[in-house]
Amino acid sequence: MVIADLNAACRYYGLHPKMKELMEYVLHHDFSGQEAGRITLDGRGLFINLDEVELKTKDRQRLEFHRRYIDMQVPLLKEETMGWTPVSGLGIPDIAYNPDTDCGFYTQEAKEYFKVRPGLFVLFFPEDAHAPVIGDGRQRKLVGKIRL
Repeated sequence: MVIADLNAACRYYGLHPKMKELMEYVLHHDFSGQEAGRITLDGRGLFINLDEVELKTKDRQRLEFHRRYIDMQVPLLKEETMGWTPVSGLGIPDIAYNPDTDCGFYTQEAKEYFKVRPGLFVLFFPEDAHAPVIGDGRQRKLVGKIRL
């Protein structure tokens, strides 16, 4: 997992061949007037979901994990709490991994929680179970997906 300032995004370009393309797109586009939905950059290999979601309490948000994608999460409207736990310490998922959606879930709470404000981003890798969208009210956010 990585949490960093968007102004330092160039430091992370080397993590994946598509990382620079994703981060440059996020840095150079204004999403304020854009409707929620998918932004396709390179088919199923690189895309962004512009989401509008209702934030949840910690006890209502499950840990999710992915095996084929890196997640880049960027809150746009307000600070959001996110949870993290290494997948290696979780055992068998409570809701089995679905290869069609590249997602599985654990129902326990995360081991660590941290706040992410607009201007910051988080990268979650397949070894990172994560519980985003924790807080109060509505959030508008970017979830970039890079296929491994």
